[in-house]
Amino acid sequence: MARPLTIRPAAITDSDAIAAIYAHYVETTAISFETERPDGGIMASRIRDCLPRYPYLAAESEGKLTGYAYATRLYERAAYRWTAEATIYVAHDRCGMGIGRELYAALIDSLRNQGFQSVVGKITLPNSASVRLHERIGFVQSGILHKVGYKLGSWHDVGLYQLDLAARPEAPDETLPFSLDQSR
Repeated sequence: MARPLTIRPAAITDSDAIAAIYAHYVETTAISFETERPDGGIMASRIRDCLPRYPYLAAESEGKLTGYAYATRLYERAAYRWTAEATIYVAHDRCGMGIGRELYAALIDSLRNQGFQSVVGKITLPNSASVRLHERIGFVQSGILHKVGYKLGSWHDVGLYQLDLAARPEAPDETLPFSLDQSR
């Protein structure tokens, strides 16, 4: 990538820029199953809900937000607490420049440092770019949910991709909250 990229923890002040990146995917693709574009206020609330338990990262180049990634709880039940669900979006005009790969590397490093054992990505199919990104990082497909989302006039599958972050201990320690020291 020609331009220097900074990966940093997202801030509430990033919410409008994050909403703008996400709007493209909500309004023009089935990649997100949301059908209404959330505004900056909604995104600020989502950032607050995520932090400090899980990482929420922003990618910035030349003072402009170019992507973001975050992790959340996979499911509500307590036994799932060592597995996180990851989400990543790159500005549609910046795809293919390595931003997603750098964001994911930082997100995975943070999750590993926090003590998570695995991370799951859910990909609306077809989406060859996202599948390639996940597989290059080491995610493996662990299942497909068939025709679970209806958007833009058709039914869509969701691929489940999993990356193990550590060997499973017999009794895992509790995960740590996200902190600035765990991000790049």
